[in-house]
Amino acid sequence: MKKNGVIIFGSGHLPFRLRTILIKNNFEVIYSNINIINEQTEPGNLIDNLELYMKNIDLDSVAMIYLLDEKDENNLQLIIAIISLYPDIPLTASLFNENLIPHLQNKHGKLTILNPAEIAAPFFVDALYQPLEKVETPVTVNIKNHIRPRDNDQLIRKLLLGFMAIIMLAVAFFHFFENLTWINSFYFVIVTVATVGYGDINLVQSTTFSKVFAILLILSSTFFIWMIFSLTIDRVLKKRIQLALGRKKYNFTDHIIVCGLGRLGYAIVEELLLRKEKVIIIEQNENSRHIDYFRHQGAEVYIGDGRLSKVLDDVNIRAARAMFSVINNDALNLEIGLNARSYKNDLRIILRIYDDQMSKKIKEYFNIHLSLSASAIADQKFFSIINSLSSHLPLKQSKPVIL
Repeated sequence: MKKNGVIIFGSGHLPFRLRTILIKNNFEVIYSNINIINEQTEPGNLIDNLELYMKNIDLDSVAMIYLLDEKDENNLQLIIAIISLYPDIPLTASLFNENLIPHLQNKHGKLTILNPAEIAAPFFVDALYQPLEKVETPVTVNIKNHIRPRDNDQLIRKLLLGFMAIIMLAVAFFHFFENLTWINSFYFVIVTVATVGYGDINLVQSTTFSKVFAILLILSSTFFIWMIFSLTIDRVLKKRIQLALGRKKYNFTDHIIVCGLGRLGYAIVEELLLRKEKVIIIEQNENSRHIDYFRHQGAEVYIGDGRLSKVLDDVNIRAARAMFSVINNDALNLEIGLNARSYKNDLRIILRIYDDQMSKKIKEYFNIHLSLSASAIADQKFFSIINSLSSHLPLKQSKPVIL
C-alpha cells in the first residue's frame, strides 16, 4: 500500500498553497500549526504535546511531514521534536536562516530544508530580463510626503535677518545718542554682542537709557547667537547623519532599486549583485543588520520610506531601469509601485504580492508590468520533494483534514 498521507504544520500562504497542490494530486492532508499542538496538555512542553497530538494519526500512512511556519523558531522547535519522536518519517522544512541548514541536515538523513526566499529570488530577478507588455500612460499623481520635515533653513534665515536688524539699530542708536562716529559705533556694537569687552569705549558716563539699551542689546544678541549657532550645528550634524544613512541624492543611471530588506529582499539583492547589477536599497529600518553587509558588498543603502517623493527623487527614480518592492505588505508594495511609475512610464516594476490570484488581478487592473507571488514560486519546489519520493497510483481525491 502506497503512503499518501501528508502532515503540514504552518501558517501563511505557502502551507495553504502547498496543501491545495497536494490535494489535487490525491494526497490525504492533515493541516495544523504549532499553536494547536501546544493546546494539548502542558504549555511549553512541545515534545509531549506533539506526541499526544500524533496519537490519533495513522503514522504508517504518512509519506511526509512539512514544517512551513512563517517563523524560523517554530520550525526549528518542530524539527527537533519530530526527529526525536519519529526519526523514520521524511521531513521537509522551511528555514530562512541558512546558517542552520547544514548543521540540521547533517544530523538527519531524511530531513530536507529549503529557504523560500532563496527559491523565489532568482525568479524575481529573472523578471528584469523578460519582455514587457505595452502599458498605458500612468495617471499623474501628487505624491504626498507622509512626514513633512521642519524647515530649519527658513528659521535660520529669519534669525539672521533679526540679528542684523538689531545690530543696525544699535549702531544708529550709539551714533546719535552717544555721539560716536559710525565706525566707532559699529566697532562698539560688535565688541558688545561678541562679549569681548576691551574697555576702550564704555558707557560709564552715559545716561541710564543708554545703559538699559546696552543691556537689552547684550541679552537679545546672546539669544540670537545661541539660536543661530544651535540650529546651524543641528543642520550640519543631521546632514552628516543623513549621508551616513545614505540619504543623499544619487546620480546613478540604469540602476536597480529594491524597496525592503527583509528575507526576500535580502535574497534578491544578493542575486542582483551576483549578476553585477548596480543596486540602491531603500530600507526604513536603520537598525537592520543587513545594511552594513550590503554596503560592504557594493550596494547603496538609502534609509527612508519608498512611498515618499523626496526618497524617489533622491534615488533618481527617473533614470532607474527597474524597481523591486518586496515589503511584507501588499498594499505598501502596490503604493510604492504606482508612485514610482508616475515618475517614469517605462520603468520596470516588480512587486511582491502574496496571493497569486491577487497578483494577476493587480497586474491587469493597475497595468503593472510584473507582480509575483513568492509563495506561488516556492510551493512547487516543496511539492517536488514528496513527488520525487512517491510513485503512488492515482487515488480518490479527498478533502483536507483541518485539526
